[in-house]
Formats: sequence, structure tokens, C-alpha cells
Amino acid sequence: MTDPVDFIGLLVVLLAVASAVLLVVSRLRLPPVVGYLVSGVLLGPHVLGHLSESNAISSLAEIGVLLLMFTIGLEFDTQYFLRIRRAAIGGGTLQIGLTLLVALAMVPLLGWPLPTALAFGCVLALSSTAVVLKSLMDHGLLDSLAGRISLGILIFQDLSVVPMMILLPVSGGSAETMVLDLVGALARAGFLLGITLLLSRRVMPRFLHLVSAARNQEMFLLVTLTLCLGMAWVSHLLGVSYALGAFLAGLILGGTDYAHQMSANILPFRDVFAGVFFIAMGMLFDPRVALSSWWQVLALLGAIIVGKTLVTALSVAVFRFPLSVGLQVGLNLAQVGEFSFLLALMARGAGLFSEEIYKIFIAAAVASMLLAPLLTRWSPVLASALSRSTGGLLPAWERLARRYERSVLDIPVALPQGGEALARHVVVLGYGTVGRALGDVLLSNGVPFVALELDPDVVRDGRRRGHPVLYGDAGSDDLLRRCGVDRARMVLVTLPDPVMARRVIRAARRMNGDLFILARGRRATEDEPLYQDGADEVIHETFEVGIEFIARVLRRMHVPKQELERQIGRVRSGRYEIFRRRDFEPLPIGDIRATLDSLRVEFLAIPASSPLAGRHLRDAGIREATGALVLAVIRDGQVTHAPDADFTLLAGDTILVSGAVEQVSQAEALISPPDAAPA
Repeated sequence: MTDPVDFIGLLVVLLAVASAVLLVVSRLRLPPVVGYLVSGVLLGPHVLGHLSESNAISSLAEIGVLLLMFTIGLEFDTQYFLRIRRAAIGGGTLQIGLTLLVALAMVPLLGWPLPTALAFGCVLALSSTAVVLKSLMDHGLLDSLAGRISLGILIFQDLSVVPMMILLPVSGGSAETMVLDLVGALARAGFLLGITLLLSRRVMPRFLHLVSAARNQEMFLLVTLTLCLGMAWVSHLLGVSYALGAFLAGLILGGTDYAHQMSANILPFRDVFAGVFFIAMGMLFDPRVALSSWWQVLALLGAIIVGKTLVTALSVAVFRFPLSVGLQVGLNLAQVGEFSFLLALMARGAGLFSEEIYKIFIAAAVASMLLAPLLTRWSPVLASALSRSTGGLLPAWERLARRYERSVLDIPVALPQGGEALARHVVVLGYGTVGRALGDVLLSNGVPFVALELDPDVVRDGRRRGHPVLYGDAGSDDLLRRCGVDRARMVLVTLPDPVMARRVIRAARRMNGDLFILARGRRATEDEPLYQDGADEVIHETFEVGIEFIARVLRRMHVPKQELERQIGRVRSGRYEIFRRRDFEPLPIGDIRATLDSLRVEFLAIPASSPLAGRHLRDAGIREATGALVLAVIRDGQVTHAPDADFTLLAGDTILVSGAVEQVSQAEALISPPDAAPA
């Protein structure tokens, strides 16, 4: 038995080093998993030698695996999985199946037994949900098409761990023994599934209602842990893995009204114990093996990165997604996952992996997870470069997409003004949440537009709403011309992928130098590159969310409407640089910027009830009363620049007013006073 004092000292050293490494890793904006693995490598017996494999660390690591599987079951969203089932089930099945086939094809070359090759294929087929999701969120790529497909395949991979854990322990014997063991394992797993259904539908909702009625959080937490570990123990007694029981416990509790509270309660325990698991995996890394078998480690690392990228890209390509999207998904998933370590341990325990194979795998696996955040970060750039380098494949790929549009998107699309004759219209690139909202507004105002979207489900939904949405990749010059970018008046780039957005802006600017391009931005660092590529204005999501927060807080504080709008205008003018266009040099920092920060330019409509309707500009007194300057008047689509004093304002006119924020607000009040009678 481990001495409690020694165990506490061991735990203190482990947590202290992990905290220091995580501090450095967080500064580098890398996922915590990387920090845990590095901590394990440093603390392990093969580097500093402070820690060695022990029963205490193994037990803590086992609890970490149980809690990981428990939360996956607890947070499993059936409805979301069904929405992305095409990419998740289809792409995931192909990706895992092709990986297994590649592993089997290597049997003659490596001389491995068939069960060992299958086990190796299972281990390599999985990717790291924690690393990929963290990297996608950090770089704003989770909402992109490649990000959504990556998430779908990751969910399917996590679910596939369950049958893999059933099959691996029984695959090390003779054929007859394997069949008998497999039948027995499946029977025990079926019995566990029966218990799961009974508990989730009949027993657990009533039991948890009684527990929650006591209003005791400590008891609720204890019950949650007891159910998780208890189901894992029952699973072990039936000869199935602990982890499968923990996953089923999560499914049992995930369908109740108390799942969110359970997830919040268990999260700190999961993160700590899962961290111990990854530290334990890092401790297995042996630099001597990596140096002595360096070519094998590099070959396996290359197979993981290059092989998984190509296999995943092919799996995505089967569903007619563009080559660049498939390659980006492949680069996102080009590493081994958390459960690959667990399956490798099980394979070693079942005699499928020799000690040498196991240590080579650990070395390559740790390296792949360390490189994963970098690959995810640069996946848009690398995928775009690789897809362009294919040369002649791209025209064929675009023709394939056209056939796919005709065969799958069976809802017809009617382009306004007959398509080819379409001119002075708006092109919306990306028809997600932002694009659909823009489409509704443009349609309701009678503005002709065409949208381009890559997700066929979104295209179908848009066409059902009566929107002219085309299927295709905005990165294709041919499709941009089909949308009439060379004849359009405005392009709205709502793509969440910053690399694709920059590429599209450059292409649109080449086709039409007079085009007004409004782009979507996520970070301040994306501002200057988008302007340099040809964008006229960039709208930042996080900044606009902050503006809405400010507005709602001020309303709740009963700040008058005029003052609220003045303050919002001041904040906006400080963030968006007025008149910043592609044909101007960047504005100097200093007094000029301070002056422009107070400048506001606004379009104001003259309603029928306005006291200025029917009056000359001289008599209207806008300049005299407010100090604001009338730059232009728009009437029936015609623009009168710098109107003279004898110009007569009419109801329905729109005037362009310039001045300080307060001056423009006063002009708005003068044109349409609050007490004016409605028309």
C-alpha cells in the first residue's frame, strides 16, 4: 500500500509542475492537454525522473478516463447530432473505415498479425476532441463549414470508442476464441444497454426528483459521483471496461432535467483527473526510444499527419464538399485522440501491442498532439495552398459541384432579373445566420441579391424561404462571376473563415474595382489585412455585441434616447475609422484621428410629417440651427451632390448629413421632431 505521505508529496509535485507548465502553455494559447503531456514528459522516469509509474497515479488516471466518458454521455446532444448526421455519420464512418483498411493493407509490409493491425487502425482513427475544439474556438473557425464537419466527425469518433473498447480485449486469441469472446462481450454489453434504458426511462427521473427535492448540493454531488462510479463498477463486474459503464451512466443521466447541473458539478473533478491521465500518458514518453527508433517514430508521425489528412479529406470529398474544405478538415483531425492512449493501453494489456510498438506509438502520439494546435491554426492557409496546387483537379471539382447542385438541391432557384442580366445587385457570400438575416432584409426592401453558400442544407433552407441561394464555394472565381460580382454594386462577405474571406475579397476586387465590399471580422488583428485586400468596411462581431450590451444597460438605467444614441455614436466613431477606403493611405495617429473620432455621417429620411418637407434648404435652417452640413440628397434613386440653398426638400427624400455626433442628433430631431403628427 502506498504511504499516504509519499502519495501526497507525489501529488503536490505533480500538480505544481502541471500548474507552471499550464501557465506557459496558456500564454502560448495552446490547449491544456498539451501542457499536461509536456508535464508528464518532464516529470516521467525517462527525463527528470521525479515520478515513476505507480498504482496511485494509474488509479487517478483511471478516474480521469471514467469522468471523461461520463461527461461525453452526459452532454451528448442527440438533436444536434441528427442535424449534422450527414457529415458526422457518413464522414466519420468513412474516415474510420478507410483508416482500418489502410492499417490492414500494411500487414504484409510490417508483418503484423491481423488483430494487431486492426487495433493499430482503431488507435490511429481517433482524433483529439479537446485539442481540436479548443483550437477551433481560439481561432474563430468553429462556425465555419470545415469546423462544423470536424465537430461532427469528432462526435462520431467519440461514440465509436464504445464498440472499440468491447472488441479490443477479445481480439487477441484464436479465431474460435475470438468469436466466443465477442459473442459474450456483445451479450454483456446488450445487458448493460438494457439496464441503461430501464434506468433512464423508469427509475432515474423519479429518483433524481427525490434527491433534488432535498435541496442539498453536497448530496446531489455525491449521488452523481456514486452513479458514475457505480455503473462503471457494474460494467467491470460484467467483464466490460470501466469506461463503457461510465459512458452509459452519462447517457442515463443525460436525458433528465438535472443533466446540466450534474455536468457543472462534475466538471472541476473531470478536468483535474483528466489532467492526471494526460500527465500519466506523457510519463510514458521515452526519449531514448524516440532517438534509437527515430525513423520509425517519424514514419508513424508522418502517417498520422499526412495519412489522416488525406483519408479524412477523401471521406469529406465523397459528400461533394470542395477540396479545400476536405483538406482543412483533414488537417484539423491530423492527430491521435485522448482515447487513443486508452485503446493503446488496452491493446498492450490484451497482448496486441508489443512493448516496442507501444513506446513508438506513445512517442509519435505525443508529438502529434503537440503539433495539432499549429496545424489547426494554419489549416485554412495550408488547405487553400494545397487545393490551388492541384491545378487541373479544380475545374473537374467545380463541374462535380455543379452536378451535385442539380441532383441534390431539388428546390429550384430563380435568380432576379434572369441571372445573366443581373446588375447593380447585392452578392451575399456565406448564408449562415448573418447571411439569412441580410437576405430577409434585402428581400423585404425589394433589393435584388444573390447568395452563395457551401452547405447544401443551408442552401435548401434558403430556397424554401424564397431566397436566390446558389450552392458552391465562394473561393471559385467561376462561381463569383456566375453570381455577377463583376456587375454588382455591393458584396457582403459573411464567411467566418478569415483566410477564405481575404481570398474572396481579393478576387471580388479584381473583378470589379468600383465594388463596395463589406466584410465580417472577428478580431482587431484581422482589420488591416482585410482592408489591404480590398474591403471598404469591416464589421466586428465582438465589438457589435459590446455595443448592444452598452445600449441595453443604458436603457435599463433610464438614460434618455438622445443621450443613449449620442454615447453609442461616440463609441462607434472611435472604433470604425470614417472614410477608410482602399484608395486612401492609412490615417495618421494623433490629432487627425481625435478629430475624426467626433465625426458622424448619417442618412436621414424626411417623413411626410416633417416641418422641413416642401421647404428650401435655405429656409430649412439645418446648418444654422445645428451646425450639421447637408452633403447630398437622394430622391427616387438619383443623387444630388452638394445641393444649393434653393434646393427644395420633399417628403420621401433621404439626406446625407455630416457633423459632430451632437450636431447630427440635433439635425435628426429638427427633421422629425418627436411631437410631429404622423402622416
